[in-house]
Amino acid sequence: MRGLLLYPEFPASSFWSYRHIMPMVGAKAAFPPLGLLTFAALLPEHWELELLDLNVDQPSDEELHLRIAAVDAVFVSAMSVQKRSLVRVLEGPARGLDTPWILGGPYPSSYRAHILQPRTPSDEILHRGLDVLVWGEGGQWVETIDRLLTTEKLRHSEGEPLLLIPAAIAAQEPGSRKALNDRTIFRDLDTVPPPRWDLIDMSDYRAMMMQTTVGCRFRCDFCDIIQFNGGFTRPKTLESVRTELAALYDAGYRGGIFTVDDNFVGNPDAIESILQVMTDFQREHDYPFSFYTQASLDLGSEKLAHLLPLMKAAGFAEVFLGIENPDPAALKGMNKKQNLKVDIAATVAKIQREGIEVMAGFIFGCDEDTLDTADAIAAFATDVAIPTAMTGMLTPVPYTPLAERLRAEGRLHEAEFSGNNTDDDVQFTPRRMSMEEMKDGYHRILERLFSPGEMYRRSRRLLDRLEPHIFHGREMRPDDLRAGLRSLWKQGFLRSSRREYYRLLWEGVRLDRTSLRDAGRALAELQERLRSLAAAGHSRIAEVDVPRLTALVDRAREAVVRAEPARRLDEIATWATELKERIERRAPTADDLRALYRWSAEYFTRQRRLHRFPGTYLVKAFELAIKGLHYEIVMNGIVRGAGESAVRGQGSATATR
Repeated sequence: MRGLLLYPEFPASSFWSYRHIMPMVGAKAAFPPLGLLTFAALLPEHWELELLDLNVDQPSDEELHLRIAAVDAVFVSAMSVQKRSLVRVLEGPARGLDTPWILGGPYPSSYRAHILQPRTPSDEILHRGLDVLVWGEGGQWVETIDRLLTTEKLRHSEGEPLLLIPAAIAAQEPGSRKALNDRTIFRDLDTVPPPRWDLIDMSDYRAMMMQTTVGCRFRCDFCDIIQFNGGFTRPKTLESVRTELAALYDAGYRGGIFTVDDNFVGNPDAIESILQVMTDFQREHDYPFSFYTQASLDLGSEKLAHLLPLMKAAGFAEVFLGIENPDPAALKGMNKKQNLKVDIAATVAKIQREGIEVMAGFIFGCDEDTLDTADAIAAFATDVAIPTAMTGMLTPVPYTPLAERLRAEGRLHEAEFSGNNTDDDVQFTPRRMSMEEMKDGYHRILERLFSPGEMYRRSRRLLDRLEPHIFHGREMRPDDLRAGLRSLWKQGFLRSSRREYYRLLWEGVRLDRTSLRDAGRALAELQERLRSLAAAGHSRIAEVDVPRLTALVDRAREAVVRAEPARRLDEIATWATELKERIERRAPTADDLRALYRWSAEYFTRQRRLHRFPGTYLVKAFELAIKGLHYEIVMNGIVRGAGESAVRGQGSATATR
């Protein structure tokens, strides 16, 4: 059997597409299609597969028509934001062929009713063009799909697609969440094979992906993910996590990995063990990867405080938080209870001090929101130094409590393409402002966050708050150097905001120079202490030395973790804890101090390497500047596009009159 794995295109207007900067960073797309590659690994061996990612390759309609005609099935994974691309293929190159189409991923899970009972012209195209809709995780349906195609010889028809869905889910009322903890539906993850990385060229992508857990324990009323991934966190086995890391490493990949868990800290006990596996792998291979993920705000709570140092030691560089809104009333209204239990600004600062950049999502349009909320969201993102402040309008996704409440109140509006929260089509009637005011408020947020210079100013604030850690493993690649040079030309010479751009780069240079100098002084002081200890031959310390030495223990512990992969993590933790206790009793031995000074010196030696030109701060400044260019272009497209539409509308009205 021959199958074509097809991944639809992300619109350039999406903040997450990064389409506008891919040529600068030497890639064709930001991320690979992880779901399709995992599904490919689960299919029986009698399937011969090829993958076509339309974000990477754009074959002509004639070529795509021939490729679809030559296979026994087309497997698609899609999010709602990819609907336009899927519709274009079904209406164009796929038309008139009898090759069956199987659609999985988040889109058919949440929008299945729109496909089965078409409400718009694009829904009608999907209804005619698709043959099988797959709800939830594809792995549970592999045998059924294989039987339909291999044994029953399914071919394409324009009749109603077959929906593969558990009976309990199909029978429940829309918006119901009674089945979220049903373990007969959301089963424990067995050993999952690594994705079929052989089907892609990794150099086409800026970063790779992996998933360590599925599901989330929270009940935000706008979120559809728990509807098909479950209302509790299911971890992969530790063996699976290590195997997936090894598969990426053995494929020759080095660089960033996005761990796409629904909530990385949703199961703290499981993730603690997973982080140990990730750290052990990193230490054994000299930190080939840099991780980033998405997590709930309780990551900053006392209960989960122990996870942040573990994430740092594993090599995490960024974390995406669903902040949504700084207003407690709005958070309560969207059932975002976890955000009400922490000081959001303090949580962001705490994570930044660990050397981990905070990215965040914000939502505008809740029932408590007014035009003033737009200014409050933009001001908050600026105050806490979040350059990557992904802001979208509230989007009522089918089968969520939010969508059903709005439907019951008569406030829900159908949209042709309703899955893109950066599309400024308002999809419901707001409570405290008009639809036009909601659109204007959204534009105001985007302009405040991403107009020329604003991203650079927030990025400077972030650099001042970040304390880079020594668990960065990736060396500068040729593509990174080329990206920097292209940025200098495009942003430093051709754009009007170049003054703020150079201020950002200079801040990176200044901070690297300061950190390099401070690390050098600390290193010299430690070397002097080692010489004094050898000469004195004793270990007496004064009361004033206790806080300073206790602080050094954390530096020394990180250095041992980074530089001594043969020593177990629990052994290192015990050594550091006992050393702190002896220092606090003013009873360290000479060997204690010798080890403390030696490993602290190793820490500052590595800090100096971090900040040598081009240092960590300067590299970060370039990364933020380049991302900011994409956000600025997307913002301009949304705001100016709306303005042009309004002008066209006025012109049409004038012509009619």
